[in-house]
Amino acid sequence: MDESDFGWLVEHGPELDERYRGKWIAVHDGEVVGVGDTATEAAAQADAKVPGGAYILEGVDHDADVIYECL
Repeated sequence: MDESDFGWLVEHGPELDERYRGKWIAVHDGEVVGVGDTATEAAAQADAKVPGGAYILEGVDHDADVIYECL
């Protein structure tokens, strides 16, 4: 994960909201690497797909603006 992932989330916000609304997503290098009903589920998928990699967790909710970084 790098700073460009934050920009990627902002740039792709509308399409992510449309596809993943109400879910948690994990993003690594401009790719959704985990999806779940909880942050824990999304993180588990991301850990399996990108072992040891850093990623961003975001709850996809068009009314909220919170992004979590996991290292």
